[in-house]
Amino acid sequence: MVAANTGSEVPPGFTIKDFSSFPPKLRPVIADKIAKLEKKIFPAIEHFNYDVELKKKNTGLLLAFREDDDERLVAYLVYQRIKRLAWLHKLCVVEQERQKGVGKALIQRFHHQMGRGGCQTLFLWVDESRQPARALYASCGFQQSERRPDYYGPGRTALKLELTIGE
Repeated sequence: MVAANTGSEVPPGFTIKDFSSFPPKLRPVIADKIAKLEKKIFPAIEHFNYDVELKKKNTGLLLAFREDDDERLVAYLVYQRIKRLAWLHKLCVVEQERQKGVGKALIQRFHHQMGRGGCQTLFLWVDESRQPARALYASCGFQQSERRPDYYGPGRTALKLELTIGE
């Protein structure tokens, strides 16, 4: 199935920015905010080293902020582009901003950017037990293509999801 994308609809009160749009001197500050947020939300085994990851040329980052406070990071999406494929590595939305469309807007922006750049397929892994995340990805058109027991550790099954965006 090839998914159509009409662009990203950012919910009222939020703004989305690409990490590369920030001046180089501000990027370490933003990376630090992301690392702190990640430590609050994800298990330690899933934390990224953003000082290393964000220096890779094929790694990208989309950030969502409150419109009235452009320093208040509320969500982010980390991805890696490899030729005609892109991997959504991490999507994080702070608890109090969930169910407001911010995560979906980040995915739509990611989809739009990758499609414009000639990418054909988006992939991601998600913990089978994370039902809200799975519902979000399904609402964006992702479909399960693989299941791996114990991928995240004993008893933690991963689902590989994919979305075809081009031919």
